Amino acid sequence: MKCIIKIAIVFLVGLMSSFTYAQTYRIDDSSAAIIATLQNKPEQFNSLTSQTGSLSNTRSVTASNNIYIQQVGNNNDVVSSTHSIYSDIGLFQKGNNNEVLLGITAGVIKETLLQTGINNSIIDLNAKGAISHTTAVIQRGANQNLILLGSNSISNNMIISMQGKKQTILIRNIIN
Repeated sequence: MKCIIKIAIVFLVGLMSSFTYAQTYRIDDSSAAIIATLQNKPEQFNSLTSQTGSLSNTRSVTASNNIYIQQVGNNNDVVSSTHSIYSDIGLFQKGNNNEVLLGITAGVIKETLLQTGINNSIIDLNAKGAISHTTAVIQRGANQNLILLGSNSISNNMIISMQGKKQTILIRNIIN
């Protein structure tokens, strides 16, 4: 699985024009407390995503693209290649060897991802150019893999919560 992820990362970075890579080793006490409580309460996770500058009214939005990355641990990787008029992306990683790959084209992108544990991976690819792409993912545990391909009205605004060990979820929204 790790080999497939690495090949996809190299391929997307070669095709897309912009990417983001960051690593942070410090976290303040208030952020640590928030992340600890989010592991047990998805309602608080929704509250956090609404407080981090989320899109509440599309008519009053000015064109801007934001990505917030907070990483605590070793060997956490984020590759983000997005094309949009407006984006608000929050990526929180706590643990070791966690990976996120985003390749999204949409008019409006709202994405919030929280990974705690070790060897977790999230791949979110949507190159069709949807009007809106909104997703929230919580991964807590070890060796969990989530692959999201495409989007439609059912998968938009989806909240995915994974807990435990050695789980893989593939959500395929591609029309043949």
